Amino acid sequence: MNRVVKRIGLAVAGVAAIGLMLTAGAIVLNRVPLTAPPGPWQRLSRYLGHHVAQTSPGSRFPELRIRRYPVAADVLFADVERAVQHLGWTVRERDPARRELRAVVVTPLLGFRDDILIRVNAEGGHASSLYLHSQSRVGRGDLGANTRHILDLYAALRVRQPAREARP
Repeated sequence: MNRVVKRIGLAVAGVAAIGLMLTAGAIVLNRVPLTAPPGPWQRLSRYLGHHVAQTSPGSRFPELRIRRYPVAADVLFADVERAVQHLGWTVRERDPARRELRAVVVTPLLGFRDDILIRVNAEGGHASSLYLHSQSRVGRGDLGANTRHILDLYAALRVRQPAREARP
């Protein structure tokens, strides 16, 4: 009986270790800024316990702060559409009058579908801001995938229009 208990204990420990390695691997593959402010523990808590990433003016996570661009909102919206196309995201809804786009992103590791809302807001004159909301359809923790979608869009915008660098 004692051997059976030991074997069960080893099996449980092995399964837990595999689960931990898969989770860590997924976070690493999502290339999220794990050590950036507000720190790794807050980030791990976020990536393991939330399935939404969205921009807001006062976010504790620098990459999730609203970004402002020195271009008119219609110009930024056109840049966003090209960036989304370049990323290979599937556009589900497009509303140029509201400068809003809804897309579906398929995660590379397990093929989950995440929904992303992109809204360009006019800030007056030749300035605009970008609001992003990315949400997983499945699960309670996204392992950083939704933050990765936002970072990918920022990078695609930077590549397409390097002179229009955003400021938080």
